[in-house]
Amino acid sequence: MSIPAPTRLASGERLAGLMTGTVEAAAFWAAIAIPATYPALLYSGLDGGTGQLFVALLFANALALALGHDHKR
Repeated sequence: MSIPAPTRLASGERLAGLMTGTVEAAAFWAAIAIPATYPALLYSGLDGGTGQLFVALLFANALALALGHDHKR
């Protein structure tokens, strides 16, 4: 009796599972790290470019929170 070789679908599902876990972990840690930049940006003032960067980081943090909230659950 032989053990059947893994199918392409099974290996694709495994790869997708690994990628999902990696993205969740990266998003989780990004959601923790991004707010560390806020005090420096606020201290330097929110003029044109710095204000846009601050808003972009707020959106990035919201996205990271949404993607990484299920990490290690």
